[in-house]
Amino acid sequence: MNIAHITNSTGTSGGTEQMILLIKGLKQNGHNITLIIPPKSDVENRLTGSSVNIKTMKMRQDYDIFAALNLRKYLKDEKIEVLHSHHSKSHSIGLLATYGLKNIKFVATRRVIFKLRKNIFSRFKYKTKRVDKYIAVSEAIKRNLVDYGIEDKRVEVIYSATDIGKFSPDGESKIREEFKIPLTSFVGCLIGNYSYYKGHTFFLEAIPEVLRKFPDIKFLVVGNVSKELVELSKNLKIENNVIFLGFRSDIPEIMRASDFLVCPSLQEGLAGVIREAMAVGLPVIATRVGGNPEIVKDNETGILIEPKNSNAIANAIVSLIGKPGDAQRMGEKGRELVMEKFLVKSMILKHEKLYTGLLNEQI
Repeated sequence: MNIAHITNSTGTSGGTEQMILLIKGLKQNGHNITLIIPPKSDVENRLTGSSVNIKTMKMRQDYDIFAALNLRKYLKDEKIEVLHSHHSKSHSIGLLATYGLKNIKFVATRRVIFKLRKNIFSRFKYKTKRVDKYIAVSEAIKRNLVDYGIEDKRVEVIYSATDIGKFSPDGESKIREEFKIPLTSFVGCLIGNYSYYKGHTFFLEAIPEVLRKFPDIKFLVVGNVSKELVELSKNLKIENNVIFLGFRSDIPEIMRASDFLVCPSLQEGLAGVIREAMAVGLPVIATRVGGNPEIVKDNETGILIEPKNSNAIANAIVSLIGKPGDAQRMGEKGRELVMEKFLVKSMILKHEKLYTGLLNEQI
């Protein structure tokens, strides 16, 4: 197949990581793959040596007519059969570019669970039949789209994948050594750039209660955070137990140095960090939002809690530490689930099947 993927993303995110896994796999399976990205995108560096065709194109805004015309010409000249959009702005531009081109199938992936707007532009973008298929990365996101008015049959659930070679219980970790954390200390981690919806505040507010029972525990907070969050840790007098690491590229090592992961998000499509932690063998504490319950099975692969509830976070942490046998069992079950449902090979094959079905007009 002759497939073009398009994204307006220029940096690192869960969505771009999944896109890269997909296009590398499709290329290895013998398809002709083009990636259309903005100029000076970090994504291009990630594909060096992969033989994926790179086409750069300015994408200034949603419904950028100049970008759409440029894209339309490229798709026709290169006889592209499938155009697959991975982010919101590229979705809008791809929609304009393919309008009226019936010989090109247009697919759009949706990874977030934000409520869809009801203005004319949003309704056109999501309800138009020009999008041949939506890919939702969780059942919760599919429900969100169907509730908006998109036909059930036009939305396919394909879970994002986890690189189990990279995210594995095996391998060294020098994180405890780097931050002088004793081997006898428990370590919890929260991984993700700060925003209110990621629940960092509720996580920090849970820590004083945990420290009353386990004063030596350390918490690794990975990702960009606000000054207010650092100040909050000082006001709560937990700054000696919370280590803000900022952006890190050694996430598997951080996970291997930890005893559990906390995902306190207020809304979530399906948090990639949960899959990755489970692949490493960590039990997970996660909020019962979005697609999280599709992977975190309460008291089987982790503990589910209600959002915005610091007491629930504290109680879950204390429970995991106090019952090491249960924590180990949850970690093992979590890795088994990832191996069963979230392999890269499976994700790639499901995309191939979807593209083929569209081209053969079977779906």
